[in-house]
Amino acid sequence: MYKKAFCVLILFLWVISAKGSDFASELMKYKGPFGLYPYNDPNAVLGKPTTWLYDDWEEKIYACSLVCGSYGVDPNRPAPNNELITTINNDANIVVKFDHKVADDPCNLYGIDFIVFGNSFFEGQGYLTPDTNMEEYLITSPVSIWQEPVKVSVAQDSGGPWYLFTNGPYGDTVYPTNAFEWDRNTHNWGKELNWLKPVNPALNSSNFAGLSVADAIELYEGSTGGTGFDLKDLEPDDYDALTVDPCSSQKWIQYIKVEYKSSYTGEIDGFSDVACCGDYAHPFAAGDIDKNCRVNMPDFVLLAKYWRMNVSGPNDPAKCADVYGDNVIDFRDVDVLKNDWLECVWECQ
Repeated sequence: MYKKAFCVLILFLWVISAKGSDFASELMKYKGPFGLYPYNDPNAVLGKPTTWLYDDWEEKIYACSLVCGSYGVDPNRPAPNNELITTINNDANIVVKFDHKVADDPCNLYGIDFIVFGNSFFEGQGYLTPDTNMEEYLITSPVSIWQEPVKVSVAQDSGGPWYLFTNGPYGDTVYPTNAFEWDRNTHNWGKELNWLKPVNPALNSSNFAGLSVADAIELYEGSTGGTGFDLKDLEPDDYDALTVDPCSSQKWIQYIKVEYKSSYTGEIDGFSDVACCGDYAHPFAAGDIDKNCRVNMPDFVLLAKYWRMNVSGPNDPAKCADVYGDNVIDFRDVDVLKNDWLECVWECQ
């Protein structure tokens, strides 16, 4: 009972705090050397990664894309707080914190739990300008990708212990950031894509060879790219050492460290928590019997199917465990739907 009450309180606090931030929001510690301005401020890795960038040499604004990795400064913010990325030089590191636990959630797309964004990019065929038609601009074949691997570690506490992705993946590698869709009707950049959705890890660089940028963007299937990390890719002993959150019954981390990898100087743009139905920002409604983040006819069908059945034990079909695992839905209670009818908390467009 106390566990359930505590978890409900935590859920309530998440809701009233506007569901927190899906991006790393706090700089915990750092150690240079970093790059020269505008690549020397570790605070640049916080919040949403780059959408638009300003090249002060050309005095032009570019969209951050598959063929134009983040550089320069943010055209929408005044100096000196307009840095976009931070260069991780020899012996440098940065530790950031999420304002919530990033879960090893089985519902996460492709099993990926968080994404690290750098400034890698595919080399293109020809000269790139802000007005280039991405239906005509081609990625080289064979593919050449500009990438500078950065080591990534995770922890549940800012003081560690730290668990390194020993054999990768690495930050500032695949998949290059692409902030916007390409609108083939206007031949221009369209709506912003999803920072919380990972790219299909089955894709490799050869899949992009010779494609137009517009066609390559469609392979991302609505994602903005970035390198995806699955906590299960940690060393087995390290993964086993992660404790389980008592509310969600999932392993989790809350801190990420990026640091210099031998022979490489890389850039970091930001970090995001992969979103999914039922996660910290999209909790299941009480009436969401089938756990798809919508209370609608399929839930009514389940209620009708098990209507008036006796609730006798934990394996009874008339019982449905909620997200915390220790509360149950009584299928004889129509109010479980009435109070949440047509509520939607995930991908509701």
